[in-house]
Formats: sequence, C-alpha cells, structure tokens
Amino acid sequence: MSEEDEVKTKNVWMKGHKGRPTLAKYVGSITMLWSQPVAALQIKTKEGWRWVKHIDNALLVNVGDSIEFLTGGFYKGTIHRVVQPPIDQRGYTRLGIIYFAYLNDNVTLAPLKGSPVLDSAEMELRYEGDEAPTMEAWRVARVTAYGVSKLQKSKEPGIEEEVVNGIIVKHYN
Repeated sequence: MSEEDEVKTKNVWMKGHKGRPTLAKYVGSITMLWSQPVAALQIKTKEGWRWVKHIDNALLVNVGDSIEFLTGGFYKGTIHRVVQPPIDQRGYTRLGIIYFAYLNDNVTLAPLKGSPVLDSAEMELRYEGDEAPTMEAWRVARVTAYGVSKLQKSKEPGIEEEVVNGIIVKHYN
C-alpha cells in the first residue's frame, strides 16, 4: 500500500472480523495458519487489539461463524484483523499457508444436541426461533453482501453492523 493509503486506513489492511467472506466463498468453520515471525495479525480482546505472538513451529487456529452457531456461542468466533507490521518488520517477506475448513452446505447451523457440555451451557442464538440457516445459505448470503451492504454504526463504539439473512454481522474498526 502507498503511504497515503496507509494513512487513510490507519494501517489496517483488513478490518476486524470473524470469518470474512474473501475471494470465492470463505465463511469457514476453522482456519489454520502457520505462525510467522512478522507481526500483522491481531485479535480483539476485552482490553483491545493485541498482536498475535509468534511461536516457532506453531499452528494458529481461528474459530469461525459456523462453529459459533453450532455451539450456541460456547466457542466464539475469533475476532481478528490484519494490519501493517511494525516499522522494524516492514521489509520482511511474509509467506503464509492458510487452510480454510468448511462444513457441508446442507448442515443446518443450529446448536448441536447431545453434548453434556453444550446441553448444560447457556445458548446464544444469533437468529430468531427455528430460523437457523444452512451453511450454504449463510455462505451465499455473506459472500453476496460483502462489499455491497451499507454498514450501520453500532451502539458499541468502533463497530459497524450489517444484517445478513436476519442475522447481525459486526465489523470491528
């Protein structure tokens, strides 16, 4: 990016998100990538944005929307973003291999039943009543809305929202 673009985007290359639908169809369940010695990935915590620490030979695993749906919020989608590396690392080459795992299109994204842990946990549904989407419906809706939906400011600071198939999707600044 040019220096002018870096200023405009405040050095954020990809806004904070959970399972962003990039390229053809990413709305995954789990994403895995090798840890890299170049800082650029951040995760959102209660304290704010934190750098993901590099650990040699480590594998990073992010949970996506579909796992959050299937566990009723027991496992939360990882809110993460990609930013410009710190100035002392900007000359380094980044090379990554990222693996995106998807559910079958016909899987209904409703909380799983029969798990003692999940059955005893309080469920957080992101949809109304029995209106859980299938993986295909969710994937297609997210991809179709990406880049064309008008984002609305949330009541929460630093967050914009869009509604996709009746479900609120948050974008973190």
